[in-house]
Amino acid sequence: MLLFNLITKQKEIAAIDYWEMGILDLKISYFGDEVSLCIEDYHNKEKYWEIKFLVCAKVEYSNDALDIQWRKDQSVKNMTRGELHHHGQEISLQIYEENPDFVKCMVDIGLLQMTIVCRDIQIEHLDLKSAHFFWQDNETLE
Repeated sequence: MLLFNLITKQKEIAAIDYWEMGILDLKISYFGDEVSLCIEDYHNKEKYWEIKFLVCAKVEYSNDALDIQWRKDQSVKNMTRGELHHHGQEISLQIYEENPDFVKCMVDIGLLQMTIVCRDIQIEHLDLKSAHFFWQDNETLE
């Protein structure tokens, strides 16, 4: 049995109003057990949203690394905020057919698409000033 109501969780995610909002960071931690997606808050510039996909059984993604014309062999880790072009497009949830105790999450952030199979999802509204994203280090170098 799922740890949460799927319809309620989908509504909570939709309430973030993430469509076309900038993606601040994406982290896969603990050997793939946790995926964290950080999204700008359109309504409050001093905050951001973090969606955590927890107890992940499967994490698959494809990104724009093969697009040599656009990326020109540039590593994302060396980009500044202005060079990142990841924006919220779609986050949808459904029961994972192979095990109904898990949810299948399809995440489209423009240049990266993910499928995550996880047990739980947490949503947090956090202070931007206390956050640290990799691209902030690159901004100070300029």
